[in-house]
Amino acid sequence: MKAIKVSVDYHEWSKVEGFLDQFRNDDDTFTYMVDNVTFVAVFDGECAMAYFKAELAGAFEGEVIIVELR
Repeated sequence: MKAIKVSVDYHEWSKVEGFLDQFRNDDDTFTYMVDNVTFVAVFDGECAMAYFKAELAGAFEGEVIIVELR
């Protein structure tokens, strides 16, 4: 399993919930919204994480900080 913590620019807080809704029924990805601009995502494998990061890059225009968790 892989996990990341993501923080997006405050000005894009309104996009976070909609973005996470895309993965709500995904068996390979679990997401948890910490606050308006921060969330955690846990993946079953590398492919699921790569797909999530690709979607993340397209969804947010401002600064996105990704921290890999252990």
